[in-house]
Order: sequence, then structure tokens, then C-alpha cells
Amino acid sequence: MVKQISIGCERCYQNGYIIEKKGNFAMAKACECVLKCRECNGTGSTISKNQNGYTHVAMCRVCGVVRRNIKLYNLAGIPAKYWHVLQVDTFQPKHETHKYALRYAKDFVQLYPEKRGFLLMGKAGLGKTHLAIGAISEITLERGIKCLFKDFFYLLSELKEAYSQGNPENEVLLPLIETEVLVIDELGKAKSSDWELNILDQLISKRYNAEKITLITTNYVSKDHLTKQGGENHEILEERVGERIASRLYEMCEFIYLEGKDHRKLRKKV
Repeated sequence: MVKQISIGCERCYQNGYIIEKKGNFAMAKACECVLKCRECNGTGSTISKNQNGYTHVAMCRVCGVVRRNIKLYNLAGIPAKYWHVLQVDTFQPKHETHKYALRYAKDFVQLYPEKRGFLLMGKAGLGKTHLAIGAISEITLERGIKCLFKDFFYLLSELKEAYSQGNPENEVLLPLIETEVLVIDELGKAKSSDWELNILDQLISKRYNAEKITLITTNYVSKDHLTKQGGENHEILEERVGERIASRLYEMCEFIYLEGKDHRKLRKKV
């Protein structure tokens, strides 16, 4: 019987990685227990020869997966503010509607890729971004799934910059189209021009046609929600992004409405 070799120590809580804030982003680094891996002498790969004499370089069976997942996490673009959000369970419900959002996010992670994405809508300060980042952090670090986080406002800024420099939009859009899971944070934050909406339509349509999973957060609510709930003072998502984009999102995502008080304001009062 082959003895199972594992890595992990008290310093990294048996994970093999440590998360830190570095500039504007949360970044993972390999723990010393990984860097001192005895299986590969800290290289991350092993070399072997088959019976025909051919040499094969393979990912280390002990630390290779951890190293790969660290790289994926660092490419995801997770904001430094959320360096501590590594699982959806770090979200603490403060309202009944939060409980359903948490349950759906947990199922999304546990059953990935069987469940479709989710769109979290509601006023600011309810933890929508926290939940979305918890989901992609978990599936990146634990499952090795390629994810990207992109703030909608910064996406528009990058597109404008690319346009002003004469660069093709695909330089900005292609990584977002190809990633397995994309988070678009604060969708509809800026009132977009027809050109910007056309770019967003391309992004959503291509992910829709490729059946890629997309997670959305927005401070706006759908027409369907207002029809069911009635009376609340909300701006409409369809008016910010257009009916065509919203229609695709209905099929791509579970629309989840969150209520409650802005946790940022509550912290200021303490």
C-alpha cells in the first residue's frame, strides 16, 4: 500500500498557502512547507523515465496542485480589501434574504459546475461582493478553477483606454470571455454610452453562447423583482444595461435579492 504524502503545517493552517495584501490585490504565496517539499526538492515538478527511455516532466504529486492554484488565485484580480475572504462561509447573514443567498452560493461551490451562476441585487453594503469573492476564492484555491474578478466601472475605464490608444477591445475582453468563472462587480454602476453597452453585450453574449458561468453584483433590481415585491424605491437594472443583456442574464444566473441595512454605515456608528 502506497503511503499518502501530504503538505501543510500550522503556519498555513494545513492549506499550503498564505494570503496577503500586496498593493491593490490579494495575493497568495506558497508556505515554507511547500517550498521545502521533499518529493520535488522545492521545484514543483518531478522528472522520470519510462521503460522506453523517454524523459517526462510532471507536476509534483505532493505540492504541484497547491502551486497551480496559487497562480490561478493571483491571476483572478481579487481586491486587497477581500484578502481574508477565502470561502463563502465567511459571509454572515444579517437578514432572511441573506440566508438564501448564502445557501445558493454554498451550493454553487459544492456542486460546481452543475449550478448556474448568480446575480446578487440590492442596495449597497449588504455583502454582495463578499459572497461573490468567497465563491471564486474557494473554487480557485480548492478546485483549481480559472476565475476573474472585474469591477464594472474599471472595465469601462480599461475599454476607453484601449480605444483611445488604438488597441483592439479584444485585448481587454478576451481574458474575460475565456475565463471559466467571471465576476462582474457593480454592474450598471456607470451610465454607459451606446458603444460601451455594445461592448458589454459582446461580453455577455459570448459567455452566454459558450455556456460560461458568470457571477454578478449590482445595486439595481430587475423589473421582475419590482413586479413581484412592488413599491420599493429602486433603479431598474434593465434601464442601466438594456433589455437584451438583462434577458441573457436571466438565463445565465439565479437572480437573488438582498435586503437589510448597510453594514458600512452600521460599523461607523459603533
